[in-house]
Amino acid sequence: MRIALLRHGPTDWNAQHLIQGHTDIPLSEEGLRKMQGLRAPFAAARIFSSPLLRAQQTAKAMRLENPVLDARLMEQHWGRWEGMRLQAITDRHGKDAFLCAGRKEQFRPPGGESTSELMARLGAFLIDVAREDSDAVAVTHMGVLRAAYTLATGWNMATPMPPDLDTGKILVLELGADGKPGIHALNMEFSAA
Repeated sequence: MRIALLRHGPTDWNAQHLIQGHTDIPLSEEGLRKMQGLRAPFAAARIFSSPLLRAQQTAKAMRLENPVLDARLMEQHWGRWEGMRLQAITDRHGKDAFLCAGRKEQFRPPGGESTSELMARLGAFLIDVAREDSDAVAVTHMGVLRAAYTLATGWNMATPMPPDLDTGKILVLELGADGKPGIHALNMEFSAA
């Protein structure tokens, strides 16, 4: 079965380059308009969404009806770094602080979660989704798309984001019966409304 993972639309914090994480920020007016003009690339029997407002608003704007809200689709929890810019974090915690936090290791931002923890919860979600054969769409976040790509390809997150992964487009995974993901399609375009 296939699952299409798509990132929520733009927020004001995205425009200001602030780390959102679990902070519940709504879509900006521009983000809402953008997502109202887009549709998922294929019809799916099952719709899932992060419970964060920006993801739910994206699902509604794209007419992805009655999504099942699942906390395992939430963005990585950045703890006390949420609401900060990258420069402020590196000024306070050192030039490698954000790089360490984004790698697949046990480093945890103050009050947040590690990338390994994010990948574990996403992996559990994919196992559950794979129990049914019907295709699915999930509205989620950039960190979850990165984690899904890592689970599917083995990328170790120790290098910059691979150029073949565009988190502004749709990542489609093929799930085995055991929930093990493989890449079905990278950078699939949204359909126009």
